[in-house]
Amino acid sequence: MKLEKFKQRDPKKIGITIFTVVCVLLVAGVFFYTSFASFQTQQEFNIIHGTVGSNGDLYFAFYVDDVISKTMPQKGEGYVLDKEKTNCTKGASVEFNENDWSVKVLNMTETRTKCTLYFEKEPTAADTILAKGETEELAYDGTVDNNLRYIGANPNNYVSFNNELWRIIGVFNNIDDGTGKKETRLKIIRDEPIGKYSWDNKASGTGSSTSSSGSNDWSDSTLQIVLNEGAYWNRTSGECPYGRNGATTSCNFSATGLTEEAKSMISNAKWNLGGTASYTSSSNGLASHWYTYERGTTVYSGRPTEWIGKIGLMYPSDYGYATAGGSTTNRQTCLNTELYNWSGYDDCFNNDWLYTGSYQWTLTPCSSYAHSVFFMYSRGGVNVLAAYSTNDAVSPALYLNSNVKISGGDGSSSSPFILSL
Repeated sequence: MKLEKFKQRDPKKIGITIFTVVCVLLVAGVFFYTSFASFQTQQEFNIIHGTVGSNGDLYFAFYVDDVISKTMPQKGEGYVLDKEKTNCTKGASVEFNENDWSVKVLNMTETRTKCTLYFEKEPTAADTILAKGETEELAYDGTVDNNLRYIGANPNNYVSFNNELWRIIGVFNNIDDGTGKKETRLKIIRDEPIGKYSWDNKASGTGSSTSSSGSNDWSDSTLQIVLNEGAYWNRTSGECPYGRNGATTSCNFSATGLTEEAKSMISNAKWNLGGTASYTSSSNGLASHWYTYERGTTVYSGRPTEWIGKIGLMYPSDYGYATAGGSTTNRQTCLNTELYNWSGYDDCFNNDWLYTGSYQWTLTPCSSYAHSVFFMYSRGGVNVLAAYSTNDAVSPALYLNSNVKISGGDGSSSSPFILSL
């Protein structure tokens, strides 16, 4: 028998072989474990702020405004999940958490499950009201902006704002936020006045022409400052304009001034300060005329025609367009009657929810004088009064942010609309 020389195996090659085998086994084990664990955990699979690719077990498809998308919208972008459209294959279902903006897939028992999520823009408060269209309580004003307004003696336009009742004047188009950006926004007014104060009572003019009757320049009026910088804005007590020569009276808004939550729902708007000197006939005194005057440039010498701010007052046109008319004098007849003479038409002002039965300030100046402002008087008409007068009630008005939403309520006084961001 031939004896062959024993050849010892190269230890380096043996080591490489063993290492290769171990690596292969490890990779296979990891792959197997990952696949198995993935399938098991994905029976309650969460995706947050992102996308999920295909891994053989679960697939996602996102539709945003009915257009397929690679990503789901982020929280705060104004979208909501359409739960009726959203679906999964193979008996799985979706659970959506709006608080942390997460999606959970439940009852997933098979591989290659696909879930299709549909997101749509959440309707804003303006969208919600516009969706109602024209009704007995809502009517388009027919102006160049075609705003939708609440009308009638007591429409369901109540809204909970600032922990109190306010009311929606209407949905207003082309509201400039002061930067040139125009939006559709809700305009609201406080249901009850905050008191009776002078519109303005600082001295105007110089030398022998100085007047103690106040000025009809809203941009620096003493009332405007109270509402936008002073006691009302800061929810505190202070002094409010009351009478000639800068006189004041104590005013306490510690319970009725604006809360921080309310302020978060308000942003700047461009308020029109145009006025007129002629308003007593059917050729110059209708609600439609007032709407044009307010947006015009007819003012007393040197007065501004616009002001950018947050808190203002209602316009004469707001009052005029809020009527529904009655059985004797219908709405169209009221709109064809000058506001100055509404005192002779009970159907016009008695079926107008902005009518309060008392004097009430508007934002609009009379261009004939340095100190005169238009107001609504107790018999339903619109007339002019000195800015220092203390007979007129102050009802703050404002434009809500365009992203404010209605999250509850039916608009009645007992169940007002609930606002949310």
